[in-house]
Amino acid sequence: MEEKDTLQKLKILREKLSIPLDVAMQLLKENDGDVFICEQEFHKNNLNTICRLAECDEIIAKKYYQICNFDIEKSIKKIHQRLFFLTTTPKETIDKIGFILWAENERLDTYVTSRDRSLFIQTKDFDYIIDAFKSVFPIIDQKGTITDKHFSTTSSNFFDNKTSRIIVNRMSRIKTKNPNVEAFLRDLIKWFNIQLRYADTIVVYGNL
Repeated sequence: MEEKDTLQKLKILREKLSIPLDVAMQLLKENDGDVFICEQEFHKNNLNTICRLAECDEIIAKKYYQICNFDIEKSIKKIHQRLFFLTTTPKETIDKIGFILWAENERLDTYVTSRDRSLFIQTKDFDYIIDAFKSVFPIIDQKGTITDKHFSTTSSNFFDNKTSRIIVNRMSRIKTKNPNVEAFLRDLIKWFNIQLRYADTIVVYGNL
């Protein structure tokens, strides 16, 4: 490309994509100076990055990439913040009344990956496991002080890592002959085990 032509294409490309000069030059070099192909290639690479880091498919990546005005970091964050609905009846409509579960870490605050994102469990499904949560009350802190006397269905419940592991152990002992309930328990325990590698606290919020 002639220098004048190159400068013009660099200007056009950077106006379209708001990218550094060296990135624009590299894109033009790799795509024989075709601005349209450069633009397509840039977005394609960004979508691949989102798919890889957010562990999602291209449809989800493209949706949030557009919503977030082509910002990779914001797109990944939005994808991670989606609630995952865990239920024993996947083909039925989810009731909006139930419990949201998420993990927190004192150093990392709330942290998520596609596998670690917050869960929503409707009340009728949570009934299968609620006794495992109720069984650890009253909650006693390291100083021997009772912090919570009862499990709340209308506000937040905080379970430290050690207490959460006790809950997991008790959930693992729940017996059922229903394959859908068995799958639900298995997936929930898997979610807990992933969180408890890093989480200081598991929060269970009831919206009844």
